Amino acid sequence: MNKMNSTYPPAVVTYMSYSGLGIVRSLGRRGVPVYALDPDPRQVGMDSRFCESIVCPSVESNEEKHIEFLIRLSKSLAERPVLFPTGDNTVLLYAKYENILRDYFLFAGPKRNTIEKLVTKDALFKTALECNIPIPDTYIPTSLSEVKSIASKISYPCIIKPVRSHSWRQKSMQNILGEGNKVIVVRTRDELINYYTKIASCDPDVIISEVIPGDDNELFYFVFYMSNDHKILGCFSGRKLRVIPIHFGSASFVESVYVKELDRLSIDFLEKLRYRGLGGIEFKRDPRDGRFKLIEFNARFGLWDMLGSRCGVDIAYIAYSDTIGKKIKGKVKYRTGIKWASICRDTKAFLSYRKEGHIAFRNWLSSLRGEIQWAVFAWDDIRPALSLTIRFILRNINRIIFKITGLIIKPLERKAGSKL
Repeated sequence: MNKMNSTYPPAVVTYMSYSGLGIVRSLGRRGVPVYALDPDPRQVGMDSRFCESIVCPSVESNEEKHIEFLIRLSKSLAERPVLFPTGDNTVLLYAKYENILRDYFLFAGPKRNTIEKLVTKDALFKTALECNIPIPDTYIPTSLSEVKSIASKISYPCIIKPVRSHSWRQKSMQNILGEGNKVIVVRTRDELINYYTKIASCDPDVIISEVIPGDDNELFYFVFYMSNDHKILGCFSGRKLRVIPIHFGSASFVESVYVKELDRLSIDFLEKLRYRGLGGIEFKRDPRDGRFKLIEFNARFGLWDMLGSRCGVDIAYIAYSDTIGKKIKGKVKYRTGIKWASICRDTKAFLSYRKEGHIAFRNWLSSLRGEIQWAVFAWDDIRPALSLTIRFILRNINRIIFKITGLIIKPLERKAGSKL
């Protein structure tokens, strides 16, 4: 583990996928003591040398045990740590227990009343309308009869997505959606009604929205940190050039860009909200009228927000510094044309795009040239990439052995450090 500097208050990061790894590296490289929490010791960020990894109770299985675990961890530390949740489920849970947790943690994100306006999709679109932010044609049904009415007037194709994004990760929903899918795309009235009926049996809280036409590279994301006095201390923007699952997934390949209208719209929204903390806002540019329309708001550090540290705006460190009361100069100028890529995710995305005839192999390889912030690989923190590669090889060896013998070999698992 990287030698910790006791002059800095510690940080606690939950959970430890790509976004958690990005925070750990940002802070750990500066000597900040970082504790990385995840119920799964195999998560990629748990292998970083810049943190102490701790297996914790799962939020999904037992909220109370997870909160109790956090409090015990805080009590064991010399100073109140800064808390960085990296998923909507943890953001919502910590907001629920905010009055208790604020005695033990400093929050780098917004307060509960702001979170409640943004993190669930029904609240987000209502808030956007109140702030005059353009959105797709969107409906929030409460019954099958309402869906039948919507089905007669919405344009097709349209999408069905969850009010709470993490609620569709349960196995029953994945059986309906297909593994890894975040939305359902429907192309006819009957299909919309049939899918809603299936989904509502597991989770009736859904959003029905028009599909904004245009390619995936019309997706833009504004990453930011706003101080306690509601001023932008850091921001940068990225353009999603490829996503997985394609057309309706999350990023696999991104490039930093500057778009004046995107900045204006995003900052206007944040100022109306009186926002404080870090986050990211996703828009898609609608070719029908040229306007940016709101797709998503993350009240947390996102999947590829680590790109900012390569571009010159280290959002995680800016958020940490402001939260502990350290004076820091605002950073809003950054380098454009810098890329972020997950080779695992982007390989899958490429195969899907190629199948649809959108990209040739040579063009894909060419896009991976230039300065890139890799999602996992880093020369000064090589273990996460090695662990990921070994697990990938073992999975494929297992598939071959299973096809030949019917046997499955259980891979060796790294046991993360644990305490409390």
